[in-house]
Amino acid sequence: NIDGRLDIDRQPERKDKKKDRKADDFRSTGDFPGSQDLDQSRLQPALPPHFLPVGDVVDRREYGIGVVGEAFGRDYKTMVRNQPHVRIQMDEMDDYRPYFTYWVTTVQIVIMIVTLILYGFGPVGIELSERTGQVMAQGLYIEDVGYEEPSSFWFGPRAADLIHLGAKFSPCMRKDKLIVAEQEKQRRRESETGCCVRNDHSGCSQTAREECSTLLSTFHKWSARYPGPDGRVSGPVCGQDPLYCTAPLSSYANTWPDNITQWPICHVTTPTIKSIGFLNLARSLSPAPAHMTCERISRPCCIGIHGRCEIRTQEYCDFVQGHFHPEATLCSQVSCMQDVCGMLPFFHPSVPDQFYRVWLSLFLHAGLLHLAVSVIFQLYLMRDMEKLCGPLRIGIIYFGSGIVGNLASAIFVPYRAESGPAGAQFGIVASLIVEVVNVWPALKSPSIALGKLLSILCMLFFLGLMPWVDNYAHVFGFGSGFLLSYALMPYVSFHKKSANSLAVRALLIAACLCVYALVLTALMVVFYTIEQEGECEWCKYLTCIPFTKDFCADQNINFKKDEPIISF
Repeated sequence: NIDGRLDIDRQPERKDKKKDRKADDFRSTGDFPGSQDLDQSRLQPALPPHFLPVGDVVDRREYGIGVVGEAFGRDYKTMVRNQPHVRIQMDEMDDYRPYFTYWVTTVQIVIMIVTLILYGFGPVGIELSERTGQVMAQGLYIEDVGYEEPSSFWFGPRAADLIHLGAKFSPCMRKDKLIVAEQEKQRRRESETGCCVRNDHSGCSQTAREECSTLLSTFHKWSARYPGPDGRVSGPVCGQDPLYCTAPLSSYANTWPDNITQWPICHVTTPTIKSIGFLNLARSLSPAPAHMTCERISRPCCIGIHGRCEIRTQEYCDFVQGHFHPEATLCSQVSCMQDVCGMLPFFHPSVPDQFYRVWLSLFLHAGLLHLAVSVIFQLYLMRDMEKLCGPLRIGIIYFGSGIVGNLASAIFVPYRAESGPAGAQFGIVASLIVEVVNVWPALKSPSIALGKLLSILCMLFFLGLMPWVDNYAHVFGFGSGFLLSYALMPYVSFHKKSANSLAVRALLIAACLCVYALVLTALMVVFYTIEQEGECEWCKYLTCIPFTKDFCADQNINFKKDEPIISF
């Protein structure tokens, strides 16, 4: 034809049998009489792919087979494959370069390296990791502290570090009812606290009355009988007072409320003379009250991954790997969930809004072993599928499946930090099944080919019962990946095309895209509108079965309550 390609379907019938034998020799060897006198570089590109020598098409991805089909011994029915209209569709199918696979895998490897450099490795194993030590408590006594946190068999960072890097974690994506209720309890308790000042002027700490030693300390608390400035009964606060703060100033137009939990952070304080040991020079040289002249030994410390805050010493806070706030005096002045979540600050400090975690977590991994699994999967299976679908379509399937999977996981297991592209990878597995369904009429034993893929799928779902692996992301990622793959993957018609068949195909594509959009919309509506009363008790067993006592332990740190070594 006009572009130089040989089209045997349009060649005239040959009556010369000798010429027919030469043509057959050409089909099998690529050589024909007189070919030595021609420029082979000009001849070969003009031939259809199924006439090229094997070395020129060895890397071409054959529709319906691929690396999985080759590994399972999958093959075509010869009669169907050699039909002219089928062969033309197969030969005209594009063969893409897997740029998306290389890009996303490289980004995931770089992020894992940076993560381990910044945060290091957490406890490794399948049981709870215990840590104990002696630290200085806010009462200036030595306290024996012990806590437990879950280990990870992935050889990676702690769960708290993964959350800080962008792992899927519902309390960072929306306002959580249980966490808000617990924070309200903390504020009510804090509103009743006062300043506990050591009698030897060695320091002071904001505590409840029962936590202040009656022998070694004096508890300062405003009341109706002994009010503070402007008749206040809430307070005082160690190191902070409306009369001594100049920025922000408590003025007539902007008076600090009579509730210490609503006080702002004081950035500039009127200088006062601090207490100096047993000489007690501050009392004689400064008219300031004791809660302003004492040395503060404790500040707000955010502990764990659920927004818990306590007034603690820096030594204690560092030991439990919390976030210490030297700029604040009260827990109500800090946003512990912002410390837990990291990333971009919340638009409103008390309202988590990091919805972008549903796709950002696709680039994170729980550890080196987790990353190795992803790299092998993507460079072996996804790379092969991208050669058929192209970077754009495989990218839509990958991210579309991963986002739906993570969103479903955020609904059913909201308090577990999950990372990795599990949902996206199950979307790729779904595309392998869609490919078998599309070439069903042309395959030898298509039911066996489908059965092999489904058996592998069941095995992967079973692995989803392991801790730090999310089966909800697997299930919803597979379902959404099936819909997107059926709508976007290249399609070969094994029957001669007609207007009716094209209309049916277009209708199926539109139906798949509409169902995917409905599923995504429904999950978003449920996630943001339905208030959960707590974590679903039976839901967690679909993603992690406790084969041992601590196999599916909570990712938060759990304290052991021990009595202090010295207490007064």
